Amino acid sequence: MSCPIMWDGLLRICEGLCIVKPVSSGQIADILYAVKTGPVNFFIYKNGDDCIALDSGLSKPIIMRELTVLGINPASVSSVFLSHTDFDHIGGLQVFPNATIYLSHEEEQLITGKTARKSWCVYNKRLKRPCNLLKDGDIVKVGAVKIKALETPGHTVGSMSYIVDDKILYVGDTFTFREGFAQPVARFLNMDRNKQVKSMRRLATVEGIQLALTGHRGYTCEYGKAMEHWR
Repeated sequence: MSCPIMWDGLLRICEGLCIVKPVSSGQIADILYAVKTGPVNFFIYKNGDDCIALDSGLSKPIIMRELTVLGINPASVSSVFLSHTDFDHIGGLQVFPNATIYLSHEEEQLITGKTARKSWCVYNKRLKRPCNLLKDGDIVKVGAVKIKALETPGHTVGSMSYIVDDKILYVGDTFTFREGFAQPVARFLNMDRNKQVKSMRRLATVEGIQLALTGHRGYTCEYGKAMEHWR
């Protein structure tokens, strides 16, 4: 069974407890925009005529409103790179009708009914659009934009992080920030805590990151400092 209402309730509780604290919609770098949709952020990266989304947010009406304010035409988004398939990260896919969808090869099992997301009976929603499946280390070129895929399982079985143009890292829910330091997402939201910790240690070795983005706790320009205790 797919149960977004249950997950939405958990996220609202997390928001009330300040476990999740997304940033407001707005431009956070020259060609990067945060979009706030309830308790979750997704991000738009524009390089000239090339425009990609990192995840797709939660709710179509909210997304349309926020993109209008930001002056972004959803039809201009040519690709959406999903960090994982929880409903709050895939809920806005219908907003981007022209986009090619990218997803971790390992995550596909959560949207085919093969593997339950939670408690052996809660399944993620099946996607109605085809996905291009990525493996660890794959590189995708979208016009002038380079996206490198990194498998970072733990939050879900196939969670994936992305490095954009060798300097921007998007981790989805692989970790959050608290007082400037990276921390695992709340234990009850994860499928495998041990794998998540291993994924965080792996990400701590990535060099050259100027900006790191999360799905629920904002971003940092001090990636080295944020990850120092995971090395």
